[in-house]
Amino acid sequence: MTGRVTKSWHKSTRCGESTHCVEVASYDDHVGLRNSNRPQETLTLSIEAFRDLVDRIKRGELDG
Repeated sequence: MTGRVTKSWHKSTRCGESTHCVEVASYDDHVGLRNSNRPQETLTLSIEAFRDLVDRIKRGELDG
C-alpha cells in the first residue's frame, strides 16, 4: 500500500470493548478492512467493491 495515505482505523460502536472487530479505513481511492486482532493483515478493496459488499450485507446475502 505504498503511496497511499490512510486515515485512522475505525470500528463500529456496536463492537464496544470487544477485541474481535472489523476495522475500516479509507485511503485516497480504496477502503482497507482488517481484524482488530490481526492489524498486520489488511484487505484492500476498491470503493465500488466495498459499497457492493456493504449492500450485500444489508440485504442479508452473506448471512451464514
